[in-house]
This record gives sequence, C-alpha cells and structure tokens, in this order.
Amino acid sequence: MPQMCPACSHNNTDQAQTCVLCGFMLRGLLGENTVLSNRYEITSVLGCGAMGAVYLANDRRLKGRRCAIKENRLDASASPEVQAQSRDQFMAEASVLARLDHPNLPKVSDYFIENEREYLVMDYVEGEDLDSRLQRVGAPLAEDQVLNWAQQILDALIYLHTQEPMPIIHRDIKPANLRVDTRNRIKLVDFGLVKLLDPNNPNTKVELRGLGTPAYAPLEQFAGSDAHTDARSDIYSLAATLYHLLTNVAPPNVHERLLNPSVLRAPSEHSPQLSANTERVIVKAMGVHPSERYPSAEEMSRALAEKALPEPVVPPIAPAPKPAKKQGLSPVLFGALAAVLAIALVAVAGFILWSGDSSATSAQDPPLVSPPTTTPTDFVPQGFSDAPTGTPTEMVQPTSAPVGELAETSEPTETPVPQPTPSPTLEVTPTLTPTTVSPGGVPAPSLIGTIAYPVFNGTDYDLYFGQANGSGTKLFRESASQPAFSPSGERIAFRSWPEAGWGLFTSNLDGSGLWQLARFVEDQLPTWTQDGNEIIFLSRREGDRKSRLMKVGSSEVDSLGAVLGEGEYPAVGRDGRLAFEGWGATGRGLRTANTNLQDVIVVTTNDDDTAPALSPNGRQVAFMSRRDGNWEIYVINVDGTNLTRLTEEPAEDGLPAWSPDGRVIAFASRRGEEWAIWAVSPTGGKSVKLFDMEGSPDGFVGGNRDASRGWAEERISWTR
Repeated sequence: MPQMCPACSHNNTDQAQTCVLCGFMLRGLLGENTVLSNRYEITSVLGCGAMGAVYLANDRRLKGRRCAIKENRLDASASPEVQAQSRDQFMAEASVLARLDHPNLPKVSDYFIENEREYLVMDYVEGEDLDSRLQRVGAPLAEDQVLNWAQQILDALIYLHTQEPMPIIHRDIKPANLRVDTRNRIKLVDFGLVKLLDPNNPNTKVELRGLGTPAYAPLEQFAGSDAHTDARSDIYSLAATLYHLLTNVAPPNVHERLLNPSVLRAPSEHSPQLSANTERVIVKAMGVHPSERYPSAEEMSRALAEKALPEPVVPPIAPAPKPAKKQGLSPVLFGALAAVLAIALVAVAGFILWSGDSSATSAQDPPLVSPPTTTPTDFVPQGFSDAPTGTPTEMVQPTSAPVGELAETSEPTETPVPQPTPSPTLEVTPTLTPTTVSPGGVPAPSLIGTIAYPVFNGTDYDLYFGQANGSGTKLFRESASQPAFSPSGERIAFRSWPEAGWGLFTSNLDGSGLWQLARFVEDQLPTWTQDGNEIIFLSRREGDRKSRLMKVGSSEVDSLGAVLGEGEYPAVGRDGRLAFEGWGATGRGLRTANTNLQDVIVVTTNDDDTAPALSPNGRQVAFMSRRDGNWEIYVINVDGTNLTRLTEEPAEDGLPAWSPDGRVIAFASRRGEEWAIWAVSPTGGKSVKLFDMEGSPDGFVGGNRDASRGWAEERISWTR
C-alpha cells in the first residue's frame, strides 16, 4: 500500500525510503485516500512525530466535514509492558478530551483501533498555529491581539483547572499548540501531556508521555523536582508563550535561569513599546518557583485586564532664577512661515482645480496597491495553511498613490511596517562574456529581448532582467520571483515574498502600475492566458495543502480566485493551451489542457518532470527533470512522442523558457560552479552562455528544505 511523505503528503510506494518528490525521509505513514473505520478518508499529513502522526481527513458520513485524526503507533521493539503503557496513555488522552466542551478547546468525536494502531478523531481547526505566525511575521506580534488570545486561553484554563472530580493540567502550552481559526478565535490543541491532578496526592503521575518543551516548561515538570505540577504550571507555560509572542525571542529554559537569573531579560528590552502592566504580569507568572506565580488562571486573567496605573508625577527641582528669555516666534520667522503657508494653500487649491478637469489618469489604468517591503522577511512555508478558507477577502479599493509606490492593503499587520523604499533601478551592467553563436545551431537573430530570472538572496529571492544578447542585466525588484511576462510583453506577473506585501502582483516593466491580484502566501507561479485577461496560478492555500490550479482576472484586486482542479506548475503557451505538472486527481507527470483544465492530455508520466514550458506553436513542451540523475533540460512533443534530452552536462540545468520565435530554449545552469543563463536549440547541440547570473536560482525560503522546494518551483520568462 502507498505511504504519504511527512513533509509534502506526496504518495510514495510502500518500499520507498525517501520521497520521490521532495527527498524527505519516509516514516511508513498511511497513504492518501486510505479509509479508516470505514468512514474517514485520509487526504494529507498535518504533522508527524516519533510515536505517530496527525492526518487531515474527510468524514464520509457527514459530507463537508473535515477532521484531524491523531495516530498512535506502538514501538515494535518495545516490551509488552511499555506498549501497554503507551496504549493506556493514548486512551487516557481520548477519555479526557471526549468529555471537554469549551469554545477554545478541540472536540473529540471518535476513538478506535485499526491494524494495531490507535486513532483519535477530533475537530480540525482551520487556520495557523502561533509558532508559524511568529516565523512568518518575523517580528513581535501586536500586544492588543496577543492579550485577546491570552484571555481566551486563560478562560480555557479556568475551565480545565476546575473540572470535577479532578482538575486537568495541560502541561504543554506553547506557540505551536495554539491555533488561530478563521474567526480569530484561539484553540489550545495537543493534549499529549495532559494530566489528571489529584489534589490529595502530590506525587500524581503524568498520564501521558513527555515533559513539555524546555523553553516553556516550569521547573516542577522536570524529573527530580519535589513539587508536583498544578494549575501554576500551566500559568508558567502560558506566560513563557506570551513572552515569546510579544518579543519574538524564545525565553531561556528554567534551568538556565536557576544558574543565572539575569539570563531572562525584561520583555521591554526586546519590545520597548510593551505596556508596563503586561510586562509585570508576564514576569510574575514566569516565577521560577510556583509560589512566586499567580495561584490561578482567574487571577492572572484579572491582572492582565487591569489598566496600568499612571506613573506618579514628580515635580522637577526648580533651578535658580535666570533672566527671562522670550520663547515666542520672532516677527521675521513668523512672517516667513506665513508666506510659506500661503504658497502651500495656493498650490493645493491649484492642484484641486487642475485634478478636477484633468484626464491624465486613465480609468483603465490599474489601481496601485501597497508594495512589498524591500527588507527581506523570513518566511517558512507551513504544514498548515495560514490562509482563511471560505472567508471572503476584503477588497482593496484603488488609490491614487504615486506611480512606483503602493497604497496599503486592507489586511492589518501584526506590527507597523515602515514605509518601504522602492526597489532600486540599476543601470544595465554589461556581462563579462558576450554571447557567441555555437556550431550547435543556436541562431543569433533569436537572441533578442529580455529574460526575467530569480536569484536567491539568502532569505528569499530578487528578480532580475537580462538581455538575451548578453549586453547586460539589472535588478527589477527585490523580494520577488517566479516571473511571467504578459503575451504583449508590456506587463509582468510575479510572486512577492515579504510579509508586508506577499502574494501575486503584476506591474509594468518599469515597476510602475503595480497591481496585487492575490495576497495568500501559498499562491505562486502565475501565468497569463493567451488574451492577457486572466492569470492561472498554483495555490496550496487550503488547510489540506493540496496543490490546486486557480484562475483570477488579471485586472482584479485581492480576488479569492476560482479553483480549476488539482495540479502544479502552470504555464500557458501562445497557442492558448495550458501545460502543467499533474498532481492528485490529474495524475503524475506533465499534462496539457485548455485553460479551464478540461481536455487533459497526458504528455509524460514521470514524477521527476516539472517546470513545463509550451513552445510558441504549441507543438512541444520543454521541461526540467532529474529522471537521469541530476536536473537536465528535455523537450517532447505534446502527444508524448520524440522525447529528447537537450543537456548532457554534470552540472544542474533547469527552468526552461522558449525564445519568442520558438527557435531557442533558455535555461539556468551551474556550469563551472557559476550560475548563468544559457541557451540551446530545441533540436539539441552545443549550449551557449548568454549572461552570468548574480547568484543561484536555487534557494529554500526560511532555510527549510523539507517544506520549500527550491528552484523546482521557480521559473524564468522571455519576452521581446
């Protein structure tokens, strides 16, 4: 039976050791579409650990319901006693959760054993966890928002800690276990360490395995402590979590604090804007010894809700009398300021009168929206979608921002973002190696126009333009990649990376007329339809993280888009057909279809084929594949015949793009350990270097090679 990859949920054979798609080590998980208990159909992997996994599943009995299924896998090498204890622990978790009913806690609906594995079925919380939010934002979260979440969690803790006949202690509160749903409601998840507290027994043992996460676990939770855990243990963990959320700095673990108390810095040292009352509550709740903390979640809740008292005003010591000095404006300065003000009023009035009659701004010009900040922002793609599902996105109204700047979008950010400076427009820099025509048949007349290509900057990508004749390159936009020129060559679509302005954008080639089509971080690889009126793109914005192709009007702003079907890496050719990488229901390998994802034709069936590019006449598909070991460039007829390998170098070759006349294929290559854009004839022969690149197109945003696919989800584009 197949098994899904823990990182990308791709289905692999039962014998595979690593994922054929992303190379991640496999762990014998269930396969996609596996049906458990004759009811739950597995769709993807939400998380995986040493003792089990959490899957996303569709409930066949209740149509439209999605649920999270937690799997407990016994260690086959463990003794029967240890296996029995593990089973008892898992059953204890199920029993505890099943009787809980609180809006900030997940609801358990089922428990069963199948094929010697135990399963716990609970509500699936759409949204993202706060650990993912921190990594995505890369800055402290807004205090008022964090305090709102804190009060919700404290309300849940009050509920847990007052359960009868015995209070329930969570014991593992941390950012990763707090999930924000699509209505901004927080959920406290993962009760793997839950403990039933017997107040009459100070040696109450943990019902489930583990000690918690060191940065957020209190002293009494570690082995060897004399004190048992109680409500104050959860208070410590919540306070440590708030510390991290409000400072973007993980707190030191309690053992470090025992050795050196000063290692815990005041939260305001990391976030000077933090209110004094919030800081005071966090520091008290993080007391090393339980007696130093709030005795209950209710008291901590009241303390957080208190208004900070104003600081007493201490009158300054009066200095010795000095001769009085007039502080008012001098007549000369006052007159100058009045003159400036009068000039300004005249200018404003003139502008209003002029703009009322002016037709300088066409009604058909695209609205300008807020630009991505040019400061690289750390982003880590997540295993859970951070995009609301089924929630309409508020439309951004067109503004009259100056050309080259963007107005703010309607979505609030966690922290104020400084006004960005536009990406520098650099002079074209001649390349060191001019283009030469090889005997292999690369025609010089075809080497005209502009090639857009991505370069990894260490954090995300920058987008460059290079001349096909090798005459020079320039930076087009920082923190952007995945370019696609419009059919007319007048505009370009691209993916923007910074948190303050991520999503899909189009703009003129000089950077003006910037237009945001979609702002989900999981939207990528835009491609224009033949008439330029629509954009097709890949999205994994849904909670199941399935790869879907979506369509949006190229003149829409912040659209939710329409789902076409499952697939990856879309690319529309000039003949109007869509080439894409099959995924899920559309199978594996390369496909072509119309732009509604109908009339699907199989081109290849190899899992390693990606980055398809249709020739201008629509008869061939160029693509990159590692079917022969490393990445190479191939071309094939759209009917699947005449497969030809175009590159034969030991270096990595990828990201093919056709010349406007269809007689040359450009691609990125690392030959001689230096990245450059090369060209080759679609009939084969010797490759020609067009120009050097400023760096590698292969990078992993957030540094996570398990979650990011590097240049396998990048592209270059060529226009006249």
